[in-house]
Amino acid sequence: MSETPGATAAPSRASVTRTALLDSGRAVFVDLGYVDASVTSIVERAGASVGSLYHHFGGKPDIFIALYEQYEARVSCAAAEAVAAARDAGETDPVELFVHGARGYLRQSRIDKDLAGLFLQGDGPPGFNTLRRRMAAEWVRQNSRLIRADERHNGEALVTVLTTVSGAAGREVAAAEDDAAADVLIEDFCELLARVAAP
Repeated sequence: MSETPGATAAPSRASVTRTALLDSGRAVFVDLGYVDASVTSIVERAGASVGSLYHHFGGKPDIFIALYEQYEARVSCAAAEAVAAARDAGETDPVELFVHGARGYLRQSRIDKDLAGLFLQGDGPPGFNTLRRRMAAEWVRQNSRLIRADERHNGEALVTVLTTVSGAAGREVAAAEDDAAADVLIEDFCELLARVAAP
C-alpha cells in the first residue's frame, strides 16, 4: 500500500512514550525541584511504567539532562535566528548583532520560563553544574566570534561579562510577573548590553 502524498507518519509508540516522559519530567522537576522529584512521580504523571523510563532514559538524571539539552538548543537557535535575521536586514555592526542575539535568547527564555527558572537556579544531578559551565564556555566562545573580541581592548573580559549578564537577565526575564513586564525587562537589558558593549 502506498502512502498518501504529503502524509506524515504517525509517531511511533516509543516516541510517544519518550515525549510523555519528558513532558512529565518537566512538570515534576518544575513543581518539586530535582532533588524532591521521584521516578515514581514522573512515570505516574506520564502514564508510563518505571521500566519504560529506564528503557528510554536510564534514570531521573538522564531525563533532567535531556530537558536541559533541549532547552539549550532552543535558546541557542533563537539567538542564532535573531542574528541571522538582523544580518539579512543589512546589520553589520558586531555590537548590534550581539544585542539582536541576546534579545532572541531572552525571548526564548521567557517562552521556556519554567525551565529557565529551574536550570538557572542550579538544582540538578551530579555533574550538572559542570555541564552548565561547559555550555557557558561555549556561549562565550560563540559571542567572542560574533562581537570580534580579538579586535577589541579587553575583548575577552568584555565577552565574559556580557555573556554572564545575559544569563542572569534570562533568569530575571523568566521570573517576571507577566509577559508585559518581561518585554520591558528584555528591552532594558538589551539597552544596557549595548551600552556596555559599545566601543
